[in-house]
Amino acid sequence: MLFRIFLLMCLTLSFAHAQDIQYVSAENGLIVREKPSQGAINVGLLDYGTAIEITEHTNLKLDVVDGGKKLAGEWVKVRGIDAYEFFEEGYVFNGYLTEEKLEKRFKIVYNKFTITIEGILEKDSRKDNANPDFNGVLFFKLNNEEALEDKTVSVKHHKDFRNIEVFQKHENSIAIIDDKSHGDIINWKHYYSSWKPLKKLSRNNKFKVLPISEIDATRFINVDIDELKTFVNDVCGDTWSDAIKDVRSLNDYPTKIVVSKMYLRILMTDIDGYKTEKILIFEVPLSQTKKDAYAKL
Repeated sequence: MLFRIFLLMCLTLSFAHAQDIQYVSAENGLIVREKPSQGAINVGLLDYGTAIEITEHTNLKLDVVDGGKKLAGEWVKVRGIDAYEFFEEGYVFNGYLTEEKLEKRFKIVYNKFTITIEGILEKDSRKDNANPDFNGVLFFKLNNEEALEDKTVSVKHHKDFRNIEVFQKHENSIAIIDDKSHGDIINWKHYYSSWKPLKKLSRNNKFKVLPISEIDATRFINVDIDELKTFVNDVCGDTWSDAIKDVRSLNDYPTKIVVSKMYLRILMTDIDGYKTEKILIFEVPLSQTKKDAYAKL
C-alpha cells in the first residue's frame, strides 16, 4: 500500500514537471479563446515571445492564411506561466507557437495606448530620480548589441485619437576611450539635437526610427578643453586626468564624442483636441565595452 502511494506521488510529481512549454511567434500577438473556435469569446492576447504551457491537444484542425502563406495546425488548450500575464486556461491556434525560446519585445503599457519596439528586448524602466512620482518620462538601458536606429515603433491606442505622432532626438556626450577601458562623462556637458518627426509606415501607427548620421553623432557645444581637464582631474582622479593631459580637442585620442542617449516622444491628440505626451529615454552603451573596465564619470 505504501509502495502504491509512493508510486502515485512520483507519477504526480513527474507530470507536474513534464510541461510542454512553447513560445508565441505571432508578430502581432496571439488571441486566447474561451473555447476552441474562432467565434468563441476572446479571453486574452499573448505578446510575441510569451511562454505558455500546452495542457491538452484537441485534434480540432485549423488552417489560417497569413500574408498569403497558409498555416496548418490545431486548437490546443494552454495556460500562462508568466506571472504578470497569468490567465486561467484557454485555447489558441498552435500554428503560431514554437518550441524555440523567443525573447519578449520591448513594451510599455499606458492607460490610453501601448508602445512596442521590434528588435528591442523587454526592459525594466526607471523614473527620473528628481521626479519619482512622474511617469511622463521613463528611462531604459539598451544592451550592448542593441541599437534603436531603424527599428519600428508601434503605437496601439486604446481609444479614438485624432492624431498620433512620434518624434526622436539624441544626446551626445564626451567619452575617454583607450585600448583597455572607457568612461562616459555624464555629469558634465552635452549636445542635444532637435526633435525630428518619424515617418509613419502604415495605417496601424507604425513608425521607423531615423538613423543618426556621422555628422550628427559627433556634434557638440563649444567647450574649453582646460575646463574639461579640470573637471576630470577633480572628479575622476589622476589616472583619467593623465590620460587626457595632451588632448587639444574633443576628438583627440583618447577623448571622443559619442551618442549617449536616444529619446522618443509620443504625442497623441484626441477627438477633443486634448494632447497626451510621453517620453522614453534610452541610455546607449558602447558595444565593445568590458564591464570590468567601465566607468561613468
